[in-house]
Amino acid sequence: MFKKAVKKGADISSKSSNKDKLNAAKENIINIKNKIKLKNKKIYIIVVIVIMIILLIAVFLTTYLESLKYKPYTKYEEKMKTYGFDKMYDNKNATTNEPVTKAEALKIALAAVFNTSDISGFAVENNEYENAIWVEYAKHTEITKEDINITNYSDKVKYIDVITYLENCKLKFLKDQPINDTEVDLKDISKYKTEEQTAIKDMVANKIIYVLSKNLNGKENIFKGQLNEMVVNFVEKYNTITMSGDKINVNPEKIPSNADQYPYTITTVDKTIYEKEIIKDFGADALTPKEMYTYKKELYPQVQRYSEEFFNNILNIDYKTITEENLTQKLEPYLIAKPNENSIKAYVKHVIDNEIIIEGKCKLQVPIIYSDGFSYRARLKLTFEIKSSKTKDNILYLDFSNGYKKTYTQTSYDILVDYFLTNGIGSNNMYMAETDLYNALLDKDKSGITREVDTETYFKEENK
Repeated sequence: MFKKAVKKGADISSKSSNKDKLNAAKENIINIKNKIKLKNKKIYIIVVIVIMIILLIAVFLTTYLESLKYKPYTKYEEKMKTYGFDKMYDNKNATTNEPVTKAEALKIALAAVFNTSDISGFAVENNEYENAIWVEYAKHTEITKEDINITNYSDKVKYIDVITYLENCKLKFLKDQPINDTEVDLKDISKYKTEEQTAIKDMVANKIIYVLSKNLNGKENIFKGQLNEMVVNFVEKYNTITMSGDKINVNPEKIPSNADQYPYTITTVDKTIYEKEIIKDFGADALTPKEMYTYKKELYPQVQRYSEEFFNNILNIDYKTITEENLTQKLEPYLIAKPNENSIKAYVKHVIDNEIIIEGKCKLQVPIIYSDGFSYRARLKLTFEIKSSKTKDNILYLDFSNGYKKTYTQTSYDILVDYFLTNGIGSNNMYMAETDLYNALLDKDKSGITREVDTETYFKEENK
């Protein structure tokens, strides 16, 4: 019986031992599985991290390569804004990496050659789709021979097409400009039509476009940076943004030290004239000539005509022919209202009594038109000679705009004035102000013109 009990205990002990071994084996298997899972998880994490790193590197490289692609063109964005061409894009900005539609490209090509944002004065009105008036005018003048219409005007435009648009603008509207057929080092030049090859060669030779690789890649869609480059170089090369006959100054020796205040400078205006200070009586609202050009460039021809004709009438006076009526008629078109009747009467009598004869001319110093924060101003060069006079006082009509006597100590004058302009109510034109010329005179102490002192004002200013 004792032996049976011992055997039974041994069996129980054996079973317990086997169970423990089984549990240990199971636990070991679980541990191994957990280790495998952990290892797999680590591998998964490492793979994910590697993939993310690769993606980040790819994004970085793509971005970097894209930046290299666009970098040569970003410099043109500011000039597009200065010249007022950025607003010709549908979204009103010239951001380099953005695409361009066929209608936009035609619109900007025409805007560049005419320096305007509105062709309704000579093109047939058409509002069938956005920019339709520009597209139809381009088709009418054969700037493009493609049938661009409401179904495809918003399609992306190819680089070679825009080159052709601008070249055709030159051929149609700038006929005095020669075509340069210089050979170019481009591997893909033979892929283009004969007229396209001619356009490419002329554009490259005249530095309208700069080819940055051995291939033009003209069949690819253009981006704004490429069009910006062409427009800026086109208008500067062919002087389409200047007044008629003026040429942009490119000689470094003649560039003024404050050139950044101007949209451009021209060859016929000395840099010392540009370097004279811009008046900013009301600084917060003042506009430099560069800012003014962006804002009012389309009025510049009208301002030039009005200012020069107004002062040419004032600087050419003969006591033998002057009358109140003809002086009024000569000045009135350039003023918002009729000239001051009392000033006309007083001046005509003064001219006749003192046998005054003046001969002279006025020239706008392009493009020096700006705002002092309160009034618009135009810098004018007045050159005149007093041929005859019994008096040295109040020689010019504008000297009668207030009660202060002006004395002319010389007979010949070459002076600069930043004269006042004003907007007409209900009119886009800018008119001449009727005010004392002395107030606009630059370099008063060297001018040879003096004004009697307003004693009360003088002492107020001295005691500030």
